[in-house]
Amino acid sequence: MEWLLNQTAAMSHALEDTQAVFSVKDGLSHPLALTARLSDLMRSTGFLLVEAHSKTLEYYSRITHVGQEGSRGLALGTLAVDLLSGYSFLNQRERWHYLIQPQDWNVMHLRGANRILDTSAALGGTLIKACQFASTRPDILPTPYVESLSKLQDRVPPHPWSEIASVIRQELGREPNEIFEWIETEPVAAASIAQVHRARLYDGREVAVKVQYPGIVNIIDTDLTVLQRIVELVGRLYPTIQLQPILDYLKETLPLELDFRREAKAMAELRVALLHRRDVVIPESIQELSTERLLVMEFINGIKITDRTALLDAGISPSTVARLLNDVYAEQIFRLGMLHADPHPGNLFVQSGPRLVLLDHGLTVPLKSSLVQALGEMVRALLVADFERLTKALTQAGMQFDKQVDISTLLQLVGVLLGGEQDKTTMDTLDVGQQLGKSIGRIPVELILMGRALGLLDGITKQLDPDINALEIVADYVSEMATSHV
Repeated sequence: MEWLLNQTAAMSHALEDTQAVFSVKDGLSHPLALTARLSDLMRSTGFLLVEAHSKTLEYYSRITHVGQEGSRGLALGTLAVDLLSGYSFLNQRERWHYLIQPQDWNVMHLRGANRILDTSAALGGTLIKACQFASTRPDILPTPYVESLSKLQDRVPPHPWSEIASVIRQELGREPNEIFEWIETEPVAAASIAQVHRARLYDGREVAVKVQYPGIVNIIDTDLTVLQRIVELVGRLYPTIQLQPILDYLKETLPLELDFRREAKAMAELRVALLHRRDVVIPESIQELSTERLLVMEFINGIKITDRTALLDAGISPSTVARLLNDVYAEQIFRLGMLHADPHPGNLFVQSGPRLVLLDHGLTVPLKSSLVQALGEMVRALLVADFERLTKALTQAGMQFDKQVDISTLLQLVGVLLGGEQDKTTMDTLDVGQQLGKSIGRIPVELILMGRALGLLDGITKQLDPDINALEIVADYVSEMATSHV
């Protein structure tokens, strides 16, 4: 059955790819250009079939627990070769202007994004987390990648209830119906590492039950090993493409998210730190029912923060929510030295008031005071356009620069870190990343974590109210903090 599903999906994608090739404007004007497109289409279709077989093999290896590392390595390796060969082919065609149209690049971007999306959804594990991270980087990735991979932010395919119930039994030593008066077998949310089910305890409390997927630790270990090999291969073939920082980010953050006891502790600490605010809601965990792989907490409902229609229907101003969101995060960073570092829309709800609900605290972390100070300096430097001060602030945050780094590169870097946007009409695939890579060394993981969070906040703010400048709200907060310490 799985083989048939994968083959059918492959044929469907092959048909879409064929239609895309023949939709290229002026695509039939030069016979050699058409020949090149058809040749690439044949190459792509061949890889599609191989990828379908490899995903089927990985599926059964996961069920039988036999040869999983090899099968996942084959699936990931095939995908990597598919994309690398596709872009290499386009680069070769660019030497002759009559063999390529600007739309050819868009066709390749869309094709590559769909390949990654399908493989990630099928294999799960680290791949979904990597895609979620990548989808927050519009400064580096072309629009088709950002739009496609963002579908995995809160639409991850769930695991069957039988697997989830098995984990509950293993962790608590009892059947689910002995612990919960009722528990919904369909999850209210599914992510890369765990999924959440709504339930009610026998004392009447409604709870959210976060259950870690069985075998996910081994899957992540395998993925990181395979991805390290792919990153090293890409680095040898294309030295300008910097993938190691993304892998370093995954290696450092994934262990945090796998330990639900640590998450419960971090959630409790942030909850206490923000108790003085009536406009913030953080769930309380049920300690006696929580383990390293199972987290039971009070169930809190609300409106998804990016659902403007639902907010307006509830009489809640999206603009007010945007300002509240940025104010809450500014306080976390600059006053508390803490950060709920995974603020994607699926983790942020809004209640009447408005009140901001912060869910999923797997990446809620303390911040180094040096990083907080450096971020404040970056904001102050930007306010007065002091680029020498900006360079010093970035260095304080752990950046290393080439002596020849220019203002344009600095501003691109700040755009990456603080959620700013680049002008995509003047930049091709990975141009920004490659330019930064030439004059900037390794970006510290904690800075990437901060940058990702700020980038997500910036995107949500723009959806709620495009006229609000999130950086200005943060700048006001930084200025107030500086004044209060004088």
